[in-house]
Amino acid sequence: MPINAAEEEAKLRKFSFTRVLNQDTKTKVVNLLGEIESTPAILIAEKTAFNITGTHLTKFSHDLHLPKVSLIDRNDIYHSFLATQNSEYGEVRLTLIFPATETHIRKYTHQELRVVVETPEIYRELVKPYVEEKRGNGRLDWVYNILEYKSEKESVIVEDTDDVEGFMLLPDLKWDRKTMASMYTMAILRRRDITSLRDLKKKHVPWLKSLGRRIAKAICEKYSGIEPDQIQIYAHYQPSYYHFHLHAVSVSHDGGLGQAAGKAFLLGNLISWLESLGGDEEVGLEDVELTYSLGGGSELWQRVFKGINGKGKAEE
Repeated sequence: MPINAAEEEAKLRKFSFTRVLNQDTKTKVVNLLGEIESTPAILIAEKTAFNITGTHLTKFSHDLHLPKVSLIDRNDIYHSFLATQNSEYGEVRLTLIFPATETHIRKYTHQELRVVVETPEIYRELVKPYVEEKRGNGRLDWVYNILEYKSEKESVIVEDTDDVEGFMLLPDLKWDRKTMASMYTMAILRRRDITSLRDLKKKHVPWLKSLGRRIAKAICEKYSGIEPDQIQIYAHYQPSYYHFHLHAVSVSHDGGLGQAAGKAFLLGNLISWLESLGGDEEVGLEDVELTYSLGGGSELWQRVFKGINGKGKAEE
């Protein structure tokens, strides 16, 4: 018997929503429980992929068929918008990076991942000089804009103004600031002497523990319905920029590679790692071997790790 499309559509339109069963913030899928004529029904809704054919993208980029666009925030070259398409269900978060550098282009281009082993010697002799180079030439201006109240000051969730132990917690530009399942915040330290987790030492343990508690407490007080054990706090290595910061996200949010092993190091594990190190209070993560992933097109891979052999020494 042939399927009657009109009848099936009429059946769908009778769906009456009861509650959300599940949602996946990475794949943009939501599972809904409801009823059709008093009989339980499940509706799975998924946002479709962008049409990436040339003609469609040309039209999109030239005309931006978006009836309503609202600015979430702007900091230096980074602009974040919420754009509404042709219906109330078509909201799209847009991030504009302008002007974009070659570094940005490499970062957002698809790359094959490489697993690298960074010994303490490789870090001190090759990676650390690279890090210091990348902290110059205004690359951290957007971070300092936040710390100096030049941008995003209306967005600050909580801050501690102490020059050594202080920090600013604010929503990440990746988050729409509405969907709690994809909650994404960032804590930026006020001190400027810690570039990455490599600079953490045993003496920092009490401060890191306090930092973790305060971040979780501030998020729970700001956003109702979220509890401390529903928050993941981690640091990236390698980070996108070399001023130490922590990401605090909803545990239900799938952040893709940003939360994957070989990229995200949980704060609790970093603290335990530091506590387990032998030696005095000055020993730290600069002295350990780290295994992590890098994009094959990244500058760090091309300049440092591509020429390193299996013995952990640069090839002659």
